[in-house]
Amino acid sequence: RMRDLRRALALGLGRPSLEPEGTRKHEMTYNWYEPGAKLGRHLDEHHEETKGVKGWQMPTRRSVTWLVYLNDGWEEEEGGALRCFPRDKGSMSTDVQVGAHEGNLQVGWVNGRDPVFLDCFRPSGGSALYRVASTSGEVGKASQERCILSVRDFDVPAQPIDFASFLKSEAKETFSQISTSRLDPRFASATGTAANTNAGKSNIEHADEKTILEVRPAAGTLVVFDSVSLPHLVREVTGKRQRIAATGWFHEDSQFVLEV
Repeated sequence: RMRDLRRALALGLGRPSLEPEGTRKHEMTYNWYEPGAKLGRHLDEHHEETKGVKGWQMPTRRSVTWLVYLNDGWEEEEGGALRCFPRDKGSMSTDVQVGAHEGNLQVGWVNGRDPVFLDCFRPSGGSALYRVASTSGEVGKASQERCILSVRDFDVPAQPIDFASFLKSEAKETFSQISTSRLDPRFASATGTAANTNAGKSNIEHADEKTILEVRPAAGTLVVFDSVSLPHLVREVTGKRQRIAATGWFHEDSQFVLEV
């Protein structure tokens, strides 16, 4: 069944390298949360370029996260719920998939709703930030095109990274990075300040409260979500027993592997 799920995800998300089995193509672990344990808000994967040189040394990257809960009779008052912060698809101006586009991973949002992707393989040898717009094509058909948001092609700087500094003024006004300095030290805040500041929090911390989704960890429940774009956390276990889950990540191929 998991193999069928993986095949369906590869087709539905347009990520063909997600489907084949192979070395480093599937992580899996069992998680035990003791009473009082919790996990802060985070993302499961980031663009290779935001990890420095080591980001390009792995042949695969996390693409889709899955969880199966294993506690029989788990009650809501026992806590430990998975809290997710999905975007309202109805508010997006394009039907492009979030997380990845043509192999390029998402690094932010613009207008509070449209994903921004980082292309590190431009003809210039530099990188560019872009969003995807839907355009009218043949009768009854819609096409998509890249809208470059950066002023010019650039080299991604060392951490902490502030992608807003490379954007055209009209995009910069509504841009937010996919994570913040407070949640991940590889990113600068919106003000260009490094970690340990609360200034310039991005949409990962201020998602529309109406889009909060909570999943009670009841036995047999399967949860599947994009590893790059969905912020999530685990609420404190308030009961007297362990919260147990099988957790995994389907991997897709990285765009480039640096030989070391």
